[in-house]
Amino acid sequence: MDEISWQAESFAAALGGKLREILDGEAGLAALAAAVKRCSEAAEEVCAGRPMACAPGCPSCCVLNVAVLLPEAVLVARRLSATLPPDELSRLRGTLAAHRSSTRWMDDEERILKRADCPFLDGYGSCSIHEVRPLACRAAASLDADCCRSAFSPVVTDEPRLVPADLLRQAAYDEAFSALARALKGLGLDSRSIELGTGVLAFVDMPEYLKLFLEGGRLPDSVWR
Repeated sequence: MDEISWQAESFAAALGGKLREILDGEAGLAALAAAVKRCSEAAEEVCAGRPMACAPGCPSCCVLNVAVLLPEAVLVARRLSATLPPDELSRLRGTLAAHRSSTRWMDDEERILKRADCPFLDGYGSCSIHEVRPLACRAAASLDADCCRSAFSPVVTDEPRLVPADLLRQAAYDEAFSALARALKGLGLDSRSIELGTGVLAFVDMPEYLKLFLEGGRLPDSVWR
């Protein structure tokens, strides 16, 4: 599919209907996982076969703020809690808390200058949560790795940081993100977005927040501060 045939409205309507079907009734963890997966699949169907320069071990843009919906944070937190040994999970919690504290008021430019790398990068510059990475991360598709390295180098510049990117992929994932948010709101669930590390830390530290979320409650405002 190319930009000429891309219709955001019809894409959003079709995906919204599918999400309502998936989440119909009581939205449990399995339904949330299926809904997030469907969002990713729908966006990938739009941009299947399109080129990208992104590859494992290329963390250039993994320094930007990433906003996620709460189901996305839940899925990452659950995966980490289920797969990491207790000592590794404890160290990660400390890393997430430190990252949250140090980047809380940073904009993307400051994150770049201070090279505030994503706390989920491993020692090889690869994503340790790649299988459950957020929609916003999946949307990123550079067309030139060298441009990425230059644009995200931690140097002060008045020049705009430009990266040739697949705008269709970005649009498809943006629509998928919005469709999921609308579906959550339609169910009476908290549809606010949150910074990736902050949201994951909240659900790792307080697993009971999942029950609160599924029952239509709102996580404490202190989680966002």
